[in-house]
Amino acid sequence: MNWRDHLQTRLLEIRSTSVYALDEAARQLASRVLQDTPVCARDNPPDSLCALALGIDALNGLNVQQAQHLINQTRLYIAPRILLAVQSDCVLDEATFRALGFTLSATNTTQDRRIHYYDLDTYKTVPDWLNSRYWAHPERWQP
Repeated sequence: MNWRDHLQTRLLEIRSTSVYALDEAARQLASRVLQDTPVCARDNPPDSLCALALGIDALNGLNVQQAQHLINQTRLYIAPRILLAVQSDCVLDEATFRALGFTLSATNTTQDRRIHYYDLDTYKTVPDWLNSRYWAHPERWQP
């Protein structure tokens, strides 16, 4: 399966109520695949959060700082989920994407593309110590 087919499949699986396109290629793909879903373009920022941000060529030509800034601004102000298709020569490597909370969704070595996915709800698993078993029990406290 090539990376475009995988990206289309992921878009259909996610079933977003709205999409923010980080570049023109992403806008065209989202408009074609999700015909009944509103798609906001980068030149027309949304008034409220979109459900998903999609980028295909968004990181091309950016340095590391600019790419991380774009991702962070998108996470904070645009959408809690991000789906990025990046070229293999992207300034951000696998470790950096992992550090930013992304998971590798697919790799297409013949076309030199990787697809990374970020979801605010699932990017971090809840640690074992973060449950009521380790919390204070006021009923057991005696002065």
